This record gives sequence, structure tokens and C-alpha cells, in this order.
Amino acid sequence: MTIKLLGPAGLLSLLLALATPATAANLNVVHSGNWPPYADAGLPGQGLAVEIVTTALQRAGYTTYMRIDSLDRILEGGALGVYDVFATPWYSDARNKYLDYSEPYLQSYIRFIKKKSKDFHYESLGDLNGVMVGTVRDYAYDQAFNDSRSIIKIPEANLVQNLLKLTQGRIDLTLDDELVLKYEINRYMPHSMSDLEMLPKPLAVRGIHIGVSRENPDHAKIVAAFNKAIKDMKKDGSFDAIVAKHDIYISKPAY
Repeated sequence: MTIKLLGPAGLLSLLLALATPATAANLNVVHSGNWPPYADAGLPGQGLAVEIVTTALQRAGYTTYMRIDSLDRILEGGALGVYDVFATPWYSDARNKYLDYSEPYLQSYIRFIKKKSKDFHYESLGDLNGVMVGTVRDYAYDQAFNDSRSIIKIPEANLVQNLLKLTQGRIDLTLDDELVLKYEINRYMPHSMSDLEMLPKPLAVRGIHIGVSRENPDHAKIVAAFNKAIKDMKKDGSFDAIVAKHDIYISKPAY
């Protein structure tokens, strides 16, 4: 076997490669790519949430490499350390075992929506007994809502199908995140917005966080740096500027 000795230049390059902390500042960030307006490759900045996350991490000194994957693969990748940062998770105790959560940087308001012509008021789950509610299959709305057998839940593959059924009077209510509702209606059925009304009381309010893989040895440091960057962005107005940028297409009908 022949051993090749490194010259001074080669040895220096090897030592620098081993010693440089730059790789610790490189983060593989992932999102599902199918949660507009929060995360979608076709939107500005890949969506409201993704742009906030990448901006905050970059301000914290990290270089981000964005990936898109299915939710199952994202969660598996986070548990194994393949992905460093999941950009948009809701909190759950199960995920907290392998994801270190930041403070919420956005709030997700899960709201019911109805036809304006229909008289209905929601204050508690009891108000939904016998009501036909269009749902999306496998959506984690709220545990008590999902478990209730008194609510007539009619599942569909996606929100737009439920919105169409709502406008046709085939269901009484449907529900989703408030910004998702606005975005989907304005994009796919803008002329129906004036006929629909979101109910003021949300079914649930959930924080949107980043989840940093606990397999990354710097997970606590990354979370702390992200939290600080978000606070700084809110102080200097850059956070609100991103929200305003995305609100233009979220709230404006796509004629």
C-alpha cells in the first residue's frame, strides 16, 4: 500500500477544512410545499412563513438550503437529522421528542366559514351537533372536534371541494386556517368571497414554529438565534413588511 504524504499546502487545506466552523452555519431547511399561502414554491419567497423563516435564519448568521418534501419524509428526516429545520410545524408532544421548537412566529387561526345568508353562531362544539361540516381528510383540526361523533363531518380531498359544496348549499360549514381560506377563495372562486363569512370565534389557535432536529448538536443555539432574530425583525419593521408583501395576494381576488 502506498501512502501519499501531503505537502504544506495540502496539509493546510485539510486542517482548515476540519477546523472551519462554516459548515455549522449551513442549515438544510424543509417545508411541504403544499400549504399556501404559508409554504409553496410558486409563491414569492416560497410563501409567507418560509420567507419569514429564511430571513430570520439568515439574519442570525446561517446559510439556508431550502428543500421540499412530503410531510412523512420531513418528520422522518427531522428524527434522523437529515433535515436541520422544519419551517412550518404546529407543536405536538410526539414531535417535540425529536424537534426542538422555537417560539411561535405566526399564529394559525382555524375558523369556520358559512354562507352569509345562513344564520349560525358558533361558541362551543355543542353548537355543531347535527351540523354538516365539510372537512379535509387527515387534517388535525382539533382533537375534541376530530373525536366528536355528534358533528356530521363530511370529508373531501381538499378545501376547494368543500368551499364549492358550501356555496352550493350542500354543507352548512367548512373550516381551515384563516389565511388559507382567504387565499383559496380569492384564487379559485373570487366572486364567492362576498357571499361567504368567517365566524369570529376560532375552533383553535395554533402557533407556527420552526422545529430544529434534536440530532443537530446546535439545535438549542439555532432556536435561540431564531427567536432573537424574529424579535429584532418585529422591532425594526421587517417582519411586518414581509406580512404586508404577502397579504397583497392573500387578500386580493385573482381576477
